[in-house]
Amino acid sequence: MLKRLLWKEWWENLWKLGFCAGVSLAFTMLLFRLRIFPDLQNAFFISLVQTIVVPVVYALDLFSGEMSNRTIHLLFKIPVPRWKIFFAKYLVAIVGIALSFLVTATAMEVLAWGREAQPGMLFLANALQGLCALLLMTWFCLFGCQSRSEAGSLVAIFGVMTGWAIVLFWSRLCEVGWADHVTPYILAFGSLAIVETGFDWLNWMHWDRVLLSQVAVVAIVLPLACYRYVKVRSYL
Repeated sequence: MLKRLLWKEWWENLWKLGFCAGVSLAFTMLLFRLRIFPDLQNAFFISLVQTIVVPVVYALDLFSGEMSNRTIHLLFKIPVPRWKIFFAKYLVAIVGIALSFLVTATAMEVLAWGREAQPGMLFLANALQGLCALLLMTWFCLFGCQSRSEAGSLVAIFGVMTGWAIVLFWSRLCEVGWADHVTPYILAFGSLAIVETGFDWLNWMHWDRVLLSQVAVVAIVLPLACYRYVKVRSYL
């Protein structure tokens, strides 16, 4: 039954993958051909736009689609635990976002081959932004899993993005290290560090601390989001 749920979610959200990957690929080819800015700056700008847009596209009706169409009644009558329904939706969204960034990162490396950027740097810069997008999507699941409409989902995802931007500004202003490490945008700063310093970004980011902090955050946020989705009652 879980496989059927995954296939259902995959086919329902396949257009999002096609849209995000297609637009990102076209945007990448345009900027890398015009070369108004160096390749690393172009890669950072494209990845930053992806980080903002791709999670929004996937979050739009990931949970609210079933509720606004009232098909959640039928979905919850399927003889499968609700937590599996939640993780089917989450996994499909995560895979779709990852594939969108993978397509763009691969295109960047191919288009910039033999130019000023070292091999792998563009891919790594895009990958860090992709991880940031995945973390933003995970946080959206916590606050948007009970959204009744697409408007509610938009409020949730933009609230997550804005809220973490405020936390990042506060942590930098007040030099609060622990808050800095749990902010998803720290990975975007790592991507910016690649643009500025090359592979020295590892020393700048304290990657081991950032990785442990983000893994701990996901380990806490995902079960809470799943619990909130399982406890949806007012729509039944």
